[in-house]
Amino acid sequence: MAKILYNDGKWDGIWDLPKYQEMRDKITEAFKDLTFVEEGHKYFLHGKEITCVSNVTHMFKEPFHAHEKAIETSERNYNNPDSKYYRMTPEEIEEAWKLNSQQACEHGTERHLFAENLYYYWTKQYDKICSELQNRLTEDGGFTALYPKEEAAGMFYKNMPKCLVPIMPETKVYSEKYGFSGTFDLLCYYDAKLEGKDEKNNGLFVLDWKTNKDLYKNFNEQKLLNPFEGLLDMPISLYKLQLSCYSLCLEDIGMKVIARRLMWLKPDGSYDKIPLESYVAPLRKALSDINLSKAEHS
Repeated sequence: MAKILYNDGKWDGIWDLPKYQEMRDKITEAFKDLTFVEEGHKYFLHGKEITCVSNVTHMFKEPFHAHEKAIETSERNYNNPDSKYYRMTPEEIEEAWKLNSQQACEHGTERHLFAENLYYYWTKQYDKICSELQNRLTEDGGFTALYPKEEAAGMFYKNMPKCLVPIMPETKVYSEKYGFSGTFDLLCYYDAKLEGKDEKNNGLFVLDWKTNKDLYKNFNEQKLLNPFEGLLDMPISLYKLQLSCYSLCLEDIGMKVIARRLMWLKPDGSYDKIPLESYVAPLRKALSDINLSKAEHS
């Protein structure tokens, strides 16, 4: 059932203050040479392709060999009527996995588009809301969420404190030193002064929307690879590294990052706000000896 969200105006006269615009300008200028091509999801720096963050994080996990796993799964479940893989061949299982992955990606992309445009809605930049979503704006100033996960994203914005100021959506960053690039969903700035606290605690929040069915899926206590063997091999562990990569890029242009958060959107219209610890230091050490351009194609 559709739900209409309403902007409460909490950032009116705040989000566009000069000090926040200076942050936007600094970040935009620092990473202006990065080009993203939607087809193939590729990044280019100075005309040369540069690897994306997901390739970096997957370097620290055991590779998944789909065909071999499909054979094992078929052999184990072929004669088990209680299994969803009952009477399925390895080829059928592998095709089912590909279809599930494609559907999950398409679903996530659609919900991300709405969440991205919530930034423009809550900062009242209505003209910047993408054409696909302009018809979601209502005459009385609302923005229509058609799906529970869109509603969850809207509730996140509604519940955000005024002191967490939206800086920019879809923030593209790169590290030329370590050879990677990427885009995260929302950058905010915690301004302690807005709630009467010590400004020494001010700093950036790196935020990412996630629509995964399960962030904690793990098989047989499998761990990530050195130097992250203390982490279980599961989506949330890779996201810890992913958001730390984004933080690294911002730190390298002199920005202070104080927090990373996942906003996990749920099918029932709720969300979990998950704090992620920083792995910037061990990432720097691990990447300093890796040639990513070669590792990506190995």
